[in-house]
Amino acid sequence: EDLVGKPAERFPLLGALQTMGALRPIATPLHLPGFHQETVNAYSSFLGSLGFAPIAGSANARIDEAIDATLEPGSTVTVGIVRGDMNASASGTVTHVDGNRIYAFGHPFLSIGYTDMPMHKGAVLGVVPSLSSSQKLSGSGPFVGSIRQDRATGIMGIRDEKPKMIPVKLHLRTSRNESKQYEFEIVNDDFLAPFLLTFTIHNSIIASERAIGGQTLQVRCRISLQDHPDVNFQNNVADLASSPALAAVTAAAPVNFILNSGFENIVVESVDLEIVATERINEASLDKIWLNKLKARPGEELELTVFLRRANGEVASETYPVKIPEAVQPGPLKISVGDGLTLTRADSELNDGGEFIPRDLRQLVKAINNLKKNDRLYIRLFREEKGAVIGGEGMPHLPPSLLALYGSNRTSGDVRPINRSVYVEHELPATDGVLAGHQVIEVEIER
Repeated sequence: EDLVGKPAERFPLLGALQTMGALRPIATPLHLPGFHQETVNAYSSFLGSLGFAPIAGSANARIDEAIDATLEPGSTVTVGIVRGDMNASASGTVTHVDGNRIYAFGHPFLSIGYTDMPMHKGAVLGVVPSLSSSQKLSGSGPFVGSIRQDRATGIMGIRDEKPKMIPVKLHLRTSRNESKQYEFEIVNDDFLAPFLLTFTIHNSIIASERAIGGQTLQVRCRISLQDHPDVNFQNNVADLASSPALAAVTAAAPVNFILNSGFENIVVESVDLEIVATERINEASLDKIWLNKLKARPGEELELTVFLRRANGEVASETYPVKIPEAVQPGPLKISVGDGLTLTRADSELNDGGEFIPRDLRQLVKAINNLKKNDRLYIRLFREEKGAVIGGEGMPHLPPSLLALYGSNRTSGDVRPINRSVYVEHELPATDGVLAGHQVIEVEIER
């Protein structure tokens, strides 16, 4: 009775287990040689949710000459999710070998199901014992094959099969005008690839630039797709404390859009990145705009002056010619000036909150390539007129008969109304910072 009544007092180990709570699976050590501790700390919670115990700073030992590629139950294998100038890998034990099939780990790696990851012969170089979390120090040896299954009971690889990885080239121009080049590969997976790209880009920036303090980062990304045009994306970020993280997410965003678009047979052949760093916050807001005339005729050229206010209070102005289109009808015509992100947000709110849904990959690539940028201003001449988006393509200036047809009860789902007709839009030269703001002025078009 005493045993049942006070188990924790009679058995201290049982009491300790009760204090700790429920038992949890042991995390898989993820070796991150070459990764900065600041990057590992920033993403440790997410890596932990995947079942990893990140280990930064461990040596990237290679043991090609020390062992051969023979595998048998009890042998060590390593699984690489990043390899090259940066590496991320986990090691485990071979459970069974059946011809060219290799079963290992005896527990899930990521429980990701069908996959395609490189597998290497490995070796345990040492053990770091700890009451809280012991660690194995392992090295990667000869290439063995590709992991094709990652299930609850373990992983399964095919010997001599080469995985399809995504090559990444990253060129970083530092704030000290140094040029650094990184080349690595990440696994070709819809879920993992965007995160790994974010992870590696953040590490590349942190390794050379400040982690806290005013900073501006110019980001350019080019994604090469098989049988499709390249995807080109550009954006700038400026922040006091989180610019490396913001730049990493910005650069990886188009890869995430492409891989998780829902379209099949997407092959990403390569990703090329260029990042330019400046150790100051370089941003300005659109203060006001001024037009030399408020009445004009079709074909007439006006002068539009744009005033930008910088963070230090300084105001700079620039004058641009704006030509009224020849075919514009008499009546009020609006001229708007704004940065790319503000205009995109305003357009989305104006168009009844409609969501753009691409019909195919070609249309998605076109949409990404046409995204407006936040490092420049756009001048737009427009009127508040009815139009429609049909099959994902905008069609302003529709005649009333077609508007009535598409707006009837017989048509639903494929047509989305728009309330603005844009006559012409000019993209002003790019800057090396971040611009924000939106102003509208009206001019009367006379006969």
